[in-house]
Amino acid sequence: MTAIGHHYILIGLEIGPGRQAPAVGGQRYLLDRTAAEQALTLAAGELSRIVPGIGQCALTMAGALYEQTQILRPGVPVYAALRELQRSASPGQGFAPRLLSVGASEGRMPHRGLQPDANTPPGALLVLPLLVSGQEDAIVDLSAAMEQLFLERGEVGEPPGTQLGSLFGLRPAHVRFMTLTDLNALLRLQLELFGFLPLWELLDTAINRPRQALTVSTAGNIEFEWREGAVHSFFQTFDRWATDGAGRNSPANAQELQTGYADWTREYRRYTTMLEAHGVTVEQHLADRGGAVLTGSFLREDSPMPPGSADAPVTEHSVGDIGTVAVTVVRSGQQVNFYPLRASGLDELQDHIRAQGYAGHTALPGRLCVDETSRRLKADTR
Repeated sequence: MTAIGHHYILIGLEIGPGRQAPAVGGQRYLLDRTAAEQALTLAAGELSRIVPGIGQCALTMAGALYEQTQILRPGVPVYAALRELQRSASPGQGFAPRLLSVGASEGRMPHRGLQPDANTPPGALLVLPLLVSGQEDAIVDLSAAMEQLFLERGEVGEPPGTQLGSLFGLRPAHVRFMTLTDLNALLRLQLELFGFLPLWELLDTAINRPRQALTVSTAGNIEFEWREGAVHSFFQTFDRWATDGAGRNSPANAQELQTGYADWTREYRRYTTMLEAHGVTVEQHLADRGGAVLTGSFLREDSPMPPGSADAPVTEHSVGDIGTVAVTVVRSGQQVNFYPLRASGLDELQDHIRAQGYAGHTALPGRLCVDETSRRLKADTR
């Protein structure tokens, strides 16, 4: 039996301001079966114009647009789902060139791996994935050809580009064919522009070289390690950061300590949030606890700070653009600091505080309350 090969390509729709349609019924950018067939017919026609020999291949397309974070994930799950559907389309009949579109019904795609992530807001570039399948030797040659052909003349002109966008309720500024390599290169440019090249290195390794270990250091000297199928990060509480961690050399000044830890937290959160948005498993550790994985959505730290009689029972330490950094609770002569570790951590932390019976006035100082002498968090005073 002749081996079948696959190549991952996509159509990128660049959406300018004011060119997005409102969501309908809570669903955005999903096509039903009829519209998905129309979209694939348009795409196949343009692809035939650009790539000679593509007619000998099968094209499989999901009738949905995705944010690039859902495409560039370990195992490329959207394409894995398309491969599964392509194989199961004609069981027992062998390979044959054909067009296979996958549409939604009642707002749901028939394969879980093709459902767009409702929690990811659409960006300026939306992606329509296409799976090209064919005889392995032919796919190898076509894959190399498409890298060059898409670069030279991958732009989808009018009217096909306009018609394709209108199926999704969009007026795209640009529509063009891209390979997965192109999309990855674009992501690198975007992240490097904003000073996050180490983040791209982690993502690229997780997606393309998952068995290769990698350690990177961010602009703020935070280390992240890719190994054993996950990115390992090392969380530092304020007390740890300020006494013997990354901020140990910061001046013993409340404002500078707050600014330094806010900068550390901001960068740490950006990395973990972006990695998780790309479907990368992030395992957080405390370096001073023997490397144990932090499994919950928030962390509890028992503080040696002696509570004062005027301390607020609950203090929410926050910094403008990053929100809540920590919550300090004082009860029965003990101070406890809690830190949200994930997006859901703050809600679950607040539920925990209520369930444990911590009650009383909650101070919202809009800053980190810091004891300069001990270099530790403290409760706000009433």
